[in-house]
Formats: sequence, C-alpha cells, structure tokens
Amino acid sequence: MNRPQVVAVVGLSGVGKSTALEAAHASLAFEHLQASALIKAERERWRQAKIDHDALREANINDNQALLVGGFRHTAPKAGLVILDGHTVIDTPDGLVEIEPKVFRMLGVSRFVVLTEEPEEIYRRRSADPGRKRPMRSVDELRQQQERSILVAHRAALDLRVPLVVLVCQGVQDFVEALQREP
Repeated sequence: MNRPQVVAVVGLSGVGKSTALEAAHASLAFEHLQASALIKAERERWRQAKIDHDALREANINDNQALLVGGFRHTAPKAGLVILDGHTVIDTPDGLVEIEPKVFRMLGVSRFVVLTEEPEEIYRRRSADPGRKRPMRSVDELRQQQERSILVAHRAALDLRVPLVVLVCQGVQDFVEALQREP
C-alpha cells in the first residue's frame, strides 16, 4: 500500500508559509494541512464546541500535539504528497516551547522544509496583522526564535533520519523543488 509522502513545512508565524504554499499549488499537486487547523478541529470534535484559533497558543502544548496527531490521522490522505504547515517551536505567552521529534515521527514526516525570512520582514508582517493574537516580539527576539526554530528542525530531521532544507522565503521555484525532492 502506498503511504503519503509527508513534508513538514515549518517556520515562524509570519514567515510566509501559507503564501508560499498557495503559490506552489499552481505548479504542484499536494494536500495542504495546517497543524493549527487540525488541532482546532480535533479539539472541537472532542469538546463539541467552537474554539478560538488564537486560544490554541495558550493551551497545553503537549495536549495540542496529541490532538494534531489524531487530527492528522483522521484527515490525511492515504497516498500522495501531503504538506503539513506547522512549527518546530511555539511562541507562547510564557516563551518558546519546542515540538519534540516524536511528534513528527508519529506524523510520518519524510522531509523538513524550513522557511526563513529576514526578522525585520517577519516583524513587519506581524505588525500589519492585528487580527492574530501573537506575543509581540522585537526584531532581535524574532531572529533568536528563527535560529532556534531551525535548530529544532535540524534536531528532529537528524532524529528521524530525514532530509532538511532551509530556504529564504523568496522564490517559488526553489520552494517547489524542495517539496518535490525524493527523501
């Protein structure tokens, strides 16, 4: 039986993951699953009540990751390319929380693509998006968070023995090529 090829596209909130994935969809067929949407849907399924998207950041991260795995198993196709749009670190009001490699293993991740951007640009995008309730961070804090995000992705890729590609979020062609590479 064919299994889906799961690529974890990770990066800080505001780096441009969703925008890059929308552009990539024009030249590449894949199922796009957002980690936060899977967690939210699974939490709502269990609670049978609506949950605010931004409230997930304040929930127990380990509980959220268990919900992510459950939601992924309910939603992910059985074959084809699946792009999981998510994070390796979560910026909570109490600071950064790292996502353990075992979560990515349970999701069957076969490759990581880390999108990066200049911290000043991430800061600008976050400032221009008042609809999202994220902890406000300085450019220097965003730089440190991005470095830690890359490091956590690297550790997870080593633990899973899968490839890792780090890209600056600029050109769609490099991004599409990173998504298409065989593990």
